Amino acid sequence: MRRGSIFLAALSASLCTGVAGATSQSFIVGRSTVTALAADGDQAAFAAARTASDCDRAFIWQRLPRRVVQLGKKQRCSITSTGRGVAGIAVTGGRALWVTYAGGNDRDWQLWTASITRTAPRQVQFVTRSVDEPQPIVVGSAGGGLLPYAVDATVTTLRANGTTAFSWTAALPVVALAAADGRVAVAEEGGRVTVLDTRGKIMSVDLYASDVSAVAFAGKSLLVQRGVTLELRRGAATHEYTIAPDAHLDDAVGKWAVWSGDGLVHVLQLLDGTEASLVKGSAGALAGNRVYVANGRTITLRTMQ
Repeated sequence: MRRGSIFLAALSASLCTGVAGATSQSFIVGRSTVTALAADGDQAAFAAARTASDCDRAFIWQRLPRRVVQLGKKQRCSITSTGRGVAGIAVTGGRALWVTYAGGNDRDWQLWTASITRTAPRQVQFVTRSVDEPQPIVVGSAGGGLLPYAVDATVTTLRANGTTAFSWTAALPVVALAAADGRVAVAEEGGRVTVLDTRGKIMSVDLYASDVSAVAFAGKSLLVQRGVTLELRRGAATHEYTIAPDAHLDDAVGKWAVWSGDGLVHVLQLLDGTEASLVKGSAGALAGNRVYVANGRTITLRTMQ
């Protein structure tokens, strides 16, 4: 395992954030800008941007025992005309799943997985598409030992040990996924969300008034983003919350949701729609009552009250 030496700091403190509803417990400072972030249990996975001496790299931060594990060896990467980066990451049970892209007129998309015990990344999927086409490989938020991803309309869910739990084919290309508590939510183009069990059997189907761009579980409820609207459903009960234009639903757990936009990360209390926390950052992720916030090279862990 590689750890420690790639970071300027891995600190723990009891500091006031200056934001109502949250206190800061710990933070880490990476070697470059954090470009993707996810969390589950006592772990967070994140990607660091390419540097002069290393390609886009994924890491797992373990809150306990307070260490950072680098996934893969340091290596240079070539510069392409349209750039390269990480377009999604997930973590559960010590395993990370992430998708990278690189290319010119034709863009190569690669799906990788690695764990804290086997840190060498294993390529799971490779797809080449025109740079003008939509992202073909989508990584969903992970939870409960399940890591879902989709290639076009085909959904595959991995277990935390790296084996395949199930595969399932949607009617239309998949735009977002989420896993929690033995369930996997699959959002397709056109506003259809299907919830599957651990064997890939359909548990429920929800239809929405407009296209869904993000999906998450909030306890027994399902939360989706439709444009500037977050819609929360549980049975026949529905609640809607308005977010900023060009904002993105990052995650949801229990009574909390986190969304980001315009350089700010918002934590929403789903019980009444009030904003519980607001901090500078590019992305957020939730694990229980803990929220991780990425801001430049720094990831801060806060506990919601």
